[in-house]
Amino acid sequence: MFNLARLALRNVLRNRRRTLITLAALLIGVGVMVSIRGLMNGFQRSMVEGVVTGQTGALQVHKKGYLKNVLASPLTLDVPATPEFYSKIKAIPHVTAVAPRIMFAGMVNLGDETIFITMQAVDPALEFKVCPLRKATIVDGGKFKDGGVPDAMVVTTEMDKALKAKAALTKDPPALLAPDKEGQLSGENVSLVGTLALNGPGERKLGLVRIDVAQRLLKMEGRATELLIAVDNIDEIPKVKAALQAALGPEYEVSSWEEIAKFVVDARSRQEVIVKVVAAVFLLLMLLGVANTMLMSVLERTREIGTMMAVGVRRSKIVALFLYEAALIGALGGVLGATVGALVTAWLNLRGLEVTAPGSNVPFIMHPYVEPSYIVQVVAIAATGALLFALYPAWRASRLRPVEALAGG
Repeated sequence: MFNLARLALRNVLRNRRRTLITLAALLIGVGVMVSIRGLMNGFQRSMVEGVVTGQTGALQVHKKGYLKNVLASPLTLDVPATPEFYSKIKAIPHVTAVAPRIMFAGMVNLGDETIFITMQAVDPALEFKVCPLRKATIVDGGKFKDGGVPDAMVVTTEMDKALKAKAALTKDPPALLAPDKEGQLSGENVSLVGTLALNGPGERKLGLVRIDVAQRLLKMEGRATELLIAVDNIDEIPKVKAALQAALGPEYEVSSWEEIAKFVVDARSRQEVIVKVVAAVFLLLMLLGVANTMLMSVLERTREIGTMMAVGVRRSKIVALFLYEAALIGALGGVLGATVGALVTAWLNLRGLEVTAPGSNVPFIMHPYVEPSYIVQVVAIAATGALLFALYPAWRASRLRPVEALAGG
């Protein structure tokens, strides 16, 4: 076996031009596979961090049944929004912050026209601790962020244009209207102080208002429809969820961001399919190059093969020789390609890439990365694939008849 391996190495080095062409194909193929995986890893991590720190928090607490009845009467399925209840939640290890929200359907009235809008009531001081990325989505909304205007409200750009167009025709301040917890229509005057840029897909007619305003409007003092929770390590979410559910009891339900933002989970699944298809195409192309190289090698070395058979080398040894050559080229090409791909990914990680996710108006910095296990896996696939694709050329070489091979037939 050692002699065969040494002979295979000699043959690979002897046909330098053909070997370099094959190695170049493997280097490009494996390098692209590693780079694409690194880019996708970085994009998915940034997408998850954007959702967790900009929309949903790591976990959410609702009254049991709230998520299933969100389109019915969610205001009746409320939870405590008090410091005592927050302390109970923050007593769970890894929990760093809690923020209340009230989700409700409202209307903004200006003059004789009313515009329907989806509202989120938040406590800015607590909201930005759980979702710090959200602070950057509020444009020209300093009065909302710092609490300088008690009745401050911000809306999406689409809503802002519509409301400003109406405000130019009337001198009355806008009023926020909504059915309260008891089903009676209530109203509160509000001040538009900025716009809200969306950092993900969702409702385009959206507004943010201070939670104390919404609690008066909806007759929900000291209550909220959901509590957002931040954790110090995203990998601890399953453990924190279980501990929190046990602490709060069956009256409440604790949901992870994956259960809330299912569109992100679906998007990741689709992305994984695309990455695997692209990787499979590159893998197929580069392994076809290996098969072609080995087949050309057989055609060019028929006399050499005939000589080996004439001196008593068994057909199985001929097969093994070509497979050794293929495995050597595949492993070397895989290592070189994985190294180049890993270096490119590391450079991009240090540099960072600014991208904007579909459905978002807020760019974020993506840092590509690739796991060492994936690099080992790709190298192993390249070597194993080269072996498999060299089976036919190796078998063809072993089927040559010595007389015909020596004659160059």
